[in-house]
Amino acid sequence: MEWWVVLLLPIVVLIVHWFDYSRSIQEYTFAQPEAGLGSIMTEKTPVVFEVGALPWRPEIAAKSPWTVETGDGNEVSMSTIDPLNTGIENNEDLAEQMELAKGLAEIDEARPLWWLPGLFATSVDILQEREVTALSWVTAERQWIGCSSGGPLLIWLAHSRYRRFLPESVMDPWALTVETAPYIGRVQYIEIRIQPGWAIGIPAHWGYSIRADTLTWSWSTEQHSIVSLGITRSPAVIDALASG
Repeated sequence: MEWWVVLLLPIVVLIVHWFDYSRSIQEYTFAQPEAGLGSIMTEKTPVVFEVGALPWRPEIAAKSPWTVETGDGNEVSMSTIDPLNTGIENNEDLAEQMELAKGLAEIDEARPLWWLPGLFATSVDILQEREVTALSWVTAERQWIGCSSGGPLLIWLAHSRYRRFLPESVMDPWALTVETAPYIGRVQYIEIRIQPGWAIGIPAHWGYSIRADTLTWSWSTEQHSIVSLGITRSPAVIDALASG
C-alpha cells in the first residue's frame, strides 16, 4: 500500500467525524424511545431517558463506605456528612467509588460505532435548594445530566444559534432581563423537569443550565468521539469556536 494512502485514510476519517460533529439541528425529542436509546442517539436532538435507580441516593449513602473530600480539604465518610452543609470536592472520584458507570451501561452501549467506548467525566453532586449552575455549552457528543433523588431538576436549554444574543457569561439564565440581555426576547429556549430515575442527553452545540428548587442528588457524564474529546480537552480550540 502506498504511503500516501496510509496517510490519507485517517485524514478522511477525521473529516467525516468533524462533519458529523459539526451538524446540529434545533429540535428535541422528549419521549422514551420505543426502539431503544441507540435508535435516536445520532439524531442530534436532546432526549429524555429513563435510567432507573442508581446508588447515588441518601438512603444508600448513609450506609456506604464512600469517602468524601470536603471544601476544607478533609476526607470524611459519606455516611457522616450533612448534605445540607457539606460541599463535595471529589465529585468524579466519588462516582468511581460507587461504580456509577455500571448503572449507566445502557447509555454507553447505545453509542454509535464511531464514538469512543466508555463514559467520560462521570461525577455526582448534591445541589442545594435554589442552587443554579452557570450556562455551559456542550462540546461532548452528548452531555448527560440525571436526577437520582429529590428534585426534580429544572434544565434550561438553548441552541447555539442563539448564543450571539446572550451575554458572554451567564450565571443564571432564569434571571436574564432586557437590561442584562437586550436580545433575550429573540432567544428560543425550553425548560425541562427531570424526575428521579430520569436523565437528559444534550448533544453538542446546545447550552444548558441547571436549577434545583429543593435539595437534589444529581449526576452527569459525557460521551465522546475523537473529535469532541479533542475539542473538549483543548480550551484554545473551544475559545476559537466560540469567537467564530
